[in-house]
Amino acid sequence: MAKVEGLYARGTSAGLLQNPLGIPHDSASRSATQLLPLGFRAIDEAGNEYTYVKAGAAINANDAVKLNGSALGYDDVQVTTNDDEVLFGVATAAFTIAHYGFVQTRGVVTCKVIVATAAGSALVPGATDGTLKLAVAASLPGKGAIALVTGVAAGSAIHLF
Repeated sequence: MAKVEGLYARGTSAGLLQNPLGIPHDSASRSATQLLPLGFRAIDEAGNEYTYVKAGAAINANDAVKLNGSALGYDDVQVTTNDDEVLFGVATAAFTIAHYGFVQTRGVVTCKVIVATAAGSALVPGATDGTLKLAVAASLPGKGAIALVTGVAAGSAIHLF
């Protein structure tokens, strides 16, 4: 059984997260039924952090996502759509509208990045839905993201911090 501290739980094997009851939960699984408290955070063996949310719209795998809606925001997560939005994390698997699951909020993950973004570049949400782009001095990120490889629209390795 994984050690649970507050809202955090450590994974017991690659790709699995541990919930407070000690039942493994795949970070890529989705459900029409809420299985954990919204905002629940879990960490896998690699140290990547995930947050349990509800999708407010359809979300594709590797899309950059934002909090939207209520004061808590975890009940209406949507893809980023404008370059003035704050990055929350990345959907590691697709969501159907109104389904529950985890989005990755820290660590190394694949995300859609506008092409020609150099490795080591700071990234912020782009104007194309679900993508990240090169950050400029005027666009200070609310959440940090760095390109680990040259950006590719289909998905590139980034580091969320």
